[in-house]
Amino acid sequence: MAISPEESGPSDTLQSQLGHTDKCSVSCGKGLKFRDVHCFNSFQSKIEEENCKHLKKPRTHKICRAGRCPVWKVSRWKECSVSCGVGIQQRDIYCQLAGLGQVSEAMCSHETRPASERHCWLPACLAYQWLADEWEDCSSSFRRKKIYRKIRCVNGNKLQVDESFCDPATKPPSSKTCRVAPSKYVVFTGELSQCSASCGFGYQQRITYCVGIHSVQNQHTHGLQTVAYRECPVEPSPYIYKCSMFKGCSKTATWRVGKWTKCSVSCGVGIKERTVECMAENGLSSDLCLPHLKPNARRICHEEECEILTTCKDMQIKKGIRKDGEYLLNIKGSMIKIYCSGMHLENPKEYLTLVKGEADNFSEVYGLRLQNPYECPFNGSRRQDCACRNDYLAAGFTVFSKIRFDVASMQIKTTDFLFAQTILGRAVPFATAGDCYSAARCPQGQFSINLTGTGLRLSSTVRWIAQGNYATADIHKSHDGTKIYGRCGGFCGKCVPSTITGLQLQIQ
Repeated sequence: MAISPEESGPSDTLQSQLGHTDKCSVSCGKGLKFRDVHCFNSFQSKIEEENCKHLKKPRTHKICRAGRCPVWKVSRWKECSVSCGVGIQQRDIYCQLAGLGQVSEAMCSHETRPASERHCWLPACLAYQWLADEWEDCSSSFRRKKIYRKIRCVNGNKLQVDESFCDPATKPPSSKTCRVAPSKYVVFTGELSQCSASCGFGYQQRITYCVGIHSVQNQHTHGLQTVAYRECPVEPSPYIYKCSMFKGCSKTATWRVGKWTKCSVSCGVGIKERTVECMAENGLSSDLCLPHLKPNARRICHEEECEILTTCKDMQIKKGIRKDGEYLLNIKGSMIKIYCSGMHLENPKEYLTLVKGEADNFSEVYGLRLQNPYECPFNGSRRQDCACRNDYLAAGFTVFSKIRFDVASMQIKTTDFLFAQTILGRAVPFATAGDCYSAARCPQGQFSINLTGTGLRLSSTVRWIAQGNYATADIHKSHDGTKIYGRCGGFCGKCVPSTITGLQLQIQ
């Protein structure tokens, strides 16, 4: 048993004695050795430590090394399981010990095993498509009129984007002729007559007309209007259209076209439309026209290039806007709501409003420190009644309502606190957490990110790194990349986004 040299004090009969040194606290890697240190009098009786306070107390622990630990090794990520959309990437994981090569996985820590699978995002299989609203109701008037419906270009999440992203050739019609159905029908059938030779008909036909009777509102009068037979609820005569045609001749009915409408867009590629109807010589609708001779009712039109606004600076210069606020900007082909700040200045900045608010978007450096930093009490849960001292100078708690967003690099600027509020202590950057609580893998610092409702998500490549002494980082991500929660700490330690990847955003 070793005895320390005595120092001058109230009694020269007192001494510090060292107990037996424990084994290294770990079976491999770097650990700690502990020993007991007691105060004894000259009779070798253990007494209160207060009696030895004039002596320098020997160390109670020291660092020890117990050989190399087996570590996890990973192969490169394999190709994505799909050619478009969201798929899975896999890689091989194995446990390796220096000098022995691959060993049983049981020798490596299950808690630190790297992920063998991850999501991979390839270009969307069907990124954009047209979405048509319901047609307007026809009015009660019997007169012919136009009705309209709204046509939008949407992405895979049904969010509206600029029409230039959809194929104009497949755009559904936005207007059509509407006519209120008659309240009554009368069918007139004539006698059999000789088909006109000039029209190419070979034999007789029975001429039948279907007439609709329309009541005029607030008047005791009626209007008569011939309707196409396909609209008539009365079964047609068996002698209708018995004449056979030859040489493609049909002079009794022709296709008539209206004027082209204006281009459907003021810039970019759009559609022009016109009415195309089959009309008989008497000006009434007919169904005798040949379908393969029908003129086109729609055609593509090209206007000047669209003015695409991608930054707050564009909004300021091209639109003359000088007021801070939420504006729709074209971010990587999608219309995203961005808050423009400093619009009265030369270089306004873009911020992303966090829809879920401050409760789900915060960063914390925990302030309490265990008196015995080599413990992890309460199974790692946070307790205010712990044997702790509250003296960590770097402690702080910051909440965020908006985050700075660089549209060119798609990166979040974590140290911009313009729309942040520090509730306690020092300002903590976005997506950062830490503490000085314990050296026994017991992190208490927390951060939370929730991008739900913003139209953006974190890239799958984003990583966090642990910094400091005995630092650990426990990060959890949602499958869609919109929600991330982390617990980080050490003695003292923290976690921050990797400087290689940063906080990279993608379109959701």
